[in-house]
Amino acid sequence: MPAVKSLETPQDRLRLARRYLKNAREMLRMSPVDEEAGVYDDLKYVAEASGTAYFAALEALKALFMAKKGWSAEEVREQTREIGRYRKIIKELPIGRDKSLLLKLFSAVYTILHLGGYYREMQDKKAIDDGFEKVKKIIRIVEKHVSRQKMVKCLK
Repeated sequence: MPAVKSLETPQDRLRLARRYLKNAREMLRMSPVDEEAGVYDDLKYVAEASGTAYFAALEALKALFMAKKGWSAEEVREQTREIGRYRKIIKELPIGRDKSLLLKLFSAVYTILHLGGYYREMQDKKAIDDGFEKVKKIIRIVEKHVSRQKMVKCLK
């Protein structure tokens, strides 16, 4: 996947989110798995992968904020300096039924990957894998809304 040189558009942010998730998966594959216990054996790779996958979710949400709020890259940086702001901004977005789903997915990703996998040394394979799937769902929801936003601008 090519390097992302700019973060000026929602599409740039989405490319970065996908790149982070791909890199996180590659890191996680480096950890051996104890199949009997259902855990990843190498905490280093689990922590790195969890943190990187969490960043993927944050970048995807920033893309959504740029698309739906019309924010510049600088405005996104200013508005997303603390985690509580992400939830508040999601609640304000005009994204219909996806709003509730996005809030739940983001809360789960924060708990599983950021707190559990990155900070609290969680190595449970099912939990970490589930966190990764939730990041993938966040990216898909954002892709849908960003592409829809692009189509609306083309029709105007």
